Order: sequence, then C-alpha cells, then structure tokens
Amino acid sequence: MPTATRDNILDAATRLIHARGFHNTSIDDILRESRVGKGNFYYYFKSKDELGYAALARTLERLQADLLAQSVVAGADPWGQLEAFLDRLVAVAVQNGCHGGCPLGNLAIEMSAVHEEFRRRLTEAFERVTAEVQRALDEARAQGTLRADADTPRLARFVLAGVEGAIMLGKLHRDSAVVAAVVEELKQSLARYRVAPAS
Repeated sequence: MPTATRDNILDAATRLIHARGFHNTSIDDILRESRVGKGNFYYYFKSKDELGYAALARTLERLQADLLAQSVVAGADPWGQLEAFLDRLVAVAVQNGCHGGCPLGNLAIEMSAVHEEFRRRLTEAFERVTAEVQRALDEARAQGTLRADADTPRLARFVLAGVEGAIMLGKLHRDSAVVAAVVEELKQSLARYRVAPAS
C-alpha cells in the first residue's frame, strides 16, 4: 500500500504536470512542491518517467471517480448517463474557470509524438474513458432507444473528441460558455440517434 510520502510526491507531481506539462516540470520542482528529499524520491520512483506514468494513472483514477462514477453508472437510463457526463464537464469548466484544461488531453498533445510509452499509456487511458461512453450507448441500443445504424464505437469516439475539443477551446478562451456551447451541439448530435422504443 502506498505510503504518505509516496502519495505526497505523486500528488505534487500530478498538480505540477497538469499546470506546466511534463517536460516543464523538473524533479527539483516536485521536491520543492512536495517538501520531500531526493533520497525519498528515488526510493519510490526510479526515474521521472516512472513518476510520470504513476501520475497519469492517478489522473485517470480521479477522472473515473470524480466524473465517470458520478454520471456513467451501469443500470441507469443510458441517455441520462450521457447527459449527466456532459453536464458534469460543463460544471467542472465553470467551477475552475477553464484553467488547466484536460490533464489527459494536455499530456496527449505534449507527449504522444515524442514518447512512445506515454503515447501507449495515454491511448489506453482514453480508450477506458471511451469504453464507458460506448457502454452507455450499447445499453441504449439494448433498450431499443438508439438508431439501428449507429456505430457505437465510432459514436463514442466522436463524443470524446468533441469533449476534448470543448475543453481545449474553453482553456484557450478561458470561457466556460465556449465549453457549454460545444457540449450543447454534442447533445443535439446525440439526440439525432435517439428513437422511441418499439412498443
């Protein structure tokens, strides 16, 4: 089980990487932020890359706990799940003033072209999020409320791409209204795939 010292290092790294990026965050920055000595750092992490992978895993855990677990819930109405997921994203954008952007999206932009192992792990992280959206769409299909011609893997990726684009534009303009407007378009696009269940 992780110790408090390891968690302290990991929390500090996660915050700094989100704010500055992986390359612009040094080990010394993390040591200052966490108030941990270099010996302790290397006791828990062999390298900056290893710490980065752990921070990525921590980010995904928090995303699942703070966003997915509160919206995309198995057994609930699938359309309600999708709407709650999108509404939660807007609420987060309003709450934080669009500062920081999506930590996974930021890392993907920074690292995917220059670091193969990060790219692989980020791909897995995005696929896990996409799978939750697809699961809700598949539930809608099973209930007969999704158009028969809908390609759920493709549609789930469309939703995730729209979400990432909304967050990026919100960060750029520092305006949660931009996020809300894109999310509303996403909702309208999804609504075109919704049908009344067969009686």
